[in-house]
Amino acid sequence: MKYYLLLSLAVGLTRARSITERYQAEIRSLQTCGDSADALPFYRLYDPTIVDHVYTTDLVLVNADAPTHTFQGVAALVFGTQEESTVPFYRLVNRATAVNLYTTSETERADALQNGYIAPPNNPVTYIYPTQICGSVPFYRLYNKVETDNFYTTSESERLEFLAEGYTDVEIAGYVLPVTSTQCA
Repeated sequence: MKYYLLLSLAVGLTRARSITERYQAEIRSLQTCGDSADALPFYRLYDPTIVDHVYTTDLVLVNADAPTHTFQGVAALVFGTQEESTVPFYRLVNRATAVNLYTTSETERADALQNGYIAPPNNPVTYIYPTQICGSVPFYRLYNKVETDNFYTTSESERLEFLAEGYTDVEIAGYVLPVTSTQCA
């Protein structure tokens, strides 16, 4: 009987600890994750005549700013306003070369602004995670030096396809919610 009581007590404490740990993990998640209900589609558009990819949450702006671009789909889900644990994802445009650059790096942003890029008035464009948290996935940045085009994707197969077409890996630009995501995990 004595051993049964000790065993019951041990099992009860283990269950209580497990419930407490799950509850604390949920609290940490709520404190560090942006609200996925606020995530917006980050549309990808492309102009083959000048080899240019543009990403935006506002298709109306694209029609005004890049009317020759065709819609290619939703690249990822991003935040339109700053959420918990997110950082600005700036858009910079080099008007001479039509290169669109997106970055979370303040240093890269400052360098680009000193080297012929401008920041459109709707900056920062979006907010993304700087690290892989909350169910986010890598947002790969590739660059084609010949075409002077930056390309961003969450798809590993698309990344490999573009590498085979002459693009090179630059970095993981940040972390975004996948298109299929419905909530922050």
